[in-house]
Amino acid sequence: MRKKSLVAAVMLGAASLAACSGGDTDDAASGDGPVTITFWNGFTSADRPVLEGLVEEFNDSQDDYTVDMTIIPWDTMYQQLMPAYQAGEGPTLVAMDPARLPGYASRGVLAPMDDLYAPDGPLDPEVLPRASIDATVYEDTQYGAPMSAGAGMLYWNKTLFANAGLTEPPTTLEEMADYAAQITAIDPNDETKSVYGIALPDHESLSPWPVLLWAEGGGIYDDEGSRSLLAEPESVETMQYWADKIRNEHISPVGLSGADADALLLGGRAAMHIAGPWLSSGMVEAGIDYGVVPVPSGSEGQFSPAVSVNIHLDADASEAEKEASYAFLEYWNSTEVQQQWAVGTSYPPNRSDIPVEDLAENPTSVAFTEAVNPKFYQAGLLDFADLERNVVTPTFQRIFAGEGEVQDLLEQAAEQIDAQLGAS
Repeated sequence: MRKKSLVAAVMLGAASLAACSGGDTDDAASGDGPVTITFWNGFTSADRPVLEGLVEEFNDSQDDYTVDMTIIPWDTMYQQLMPAYQAGEGPTLVAMDPARLPGYASRGVLAPMDDLYAPDGPLDPEVLPRASIDATVYEDTQYGAPMSAGAGMLYWNKTLFANAGLTEPPTTLEEMADYAAQITAIDPNDETKSVYGIALPDHESLSPWPVLLWAEGGGIYDDEGSRSLLAEPESVETMQYWADKIRNEHISPVGLSGADADALLLGGRAAMHIAGPWLSSGMVEAGIDYGVVPVPSGSEGQFSPAVSVNIHLDADASEAEKEASYAFLEYWNSTEVQQQWAVGTSYPPNRSDIPVEDLAENPTSVAFTEAVNPKFYQAGLLDFADLERNVVTPTFQRIFAGEGEVQDLLEQAAEQIDAQLGAS
């Protein structure tokens, strides 16, 4: 009964935490039935059945707590989340991108969770991804725990490469652009038959643009989130380069969402795409011969887009709901569950103490541990979502659609960003 013993150990830790806190135990302690907590997230891709199976395992392995999980697309979830919290109907636990944390923590709808990592707390910060833990801190307060962590890599379709006479993936961004141009084949009579060298989404995605800018010495925001770098010469030159490739050589469609880009790759109509581990099982199911390599290097460095989804607690959670939530978080970040999650989804495990040989069943999971220089895209910027929606995304879309000069559009965007950030 290996699963039973795992959750039994988690339950003992949760009971100890509740005893130390002196909090109420409500239904769990009185024997009136399990404490039910709700959990919202957006794992709608091929990782969904793995997550559902692990949550079901937690629920079936003990009688004190039940996780009632709702999975909906990320954009839909974010549209509903704040109104739900403000109405007192938000989820007990919610998974979200680190960039979203400041907007929720600053409004007081999330509970501080510093005791997660206390000496007698349920989680050991020494074996969990430091970048994820740091990304759950807002104004010196801990607000969450890691759910999944990793970095985006470059997927490449070996068949489309071979059709263009190419045998190896690119190692530089210049090669990536050149290979994309060689592979692209546009059918003017039937768009569904067109093949693109790369899929470069500009909204609702793991954005490739910060990475491409960082690699050439530019960026969208400075590291402190105090001002925009879009008008810097390195940024302008980089965006002009890729705009020319997209406008003139048609290496990628314009206006792609992350889901659109995924679909092109999974449909065998894009040869490259920077994405996370969630695509790997879909590639296998689609029968695509593919490889995964680090995002190529630019003239000033090599970076990967850091990927982290963290779990946060409702500020209105009762002591019993907090106890149940902490039990689930301890279970989720256990060695056994993280190994199952990594093998089943290709995400690297959260825990650093899981040997690589224990992941051998899924080589893609091992490959994703080799990402180079992962970097978060402004995880601590309070106005991140608003700036992305109203300034950054429309600016990039106008650039790729040819609706103005690159430098003029970037300078206008930088002025808007600086004004909102209060940059002098």
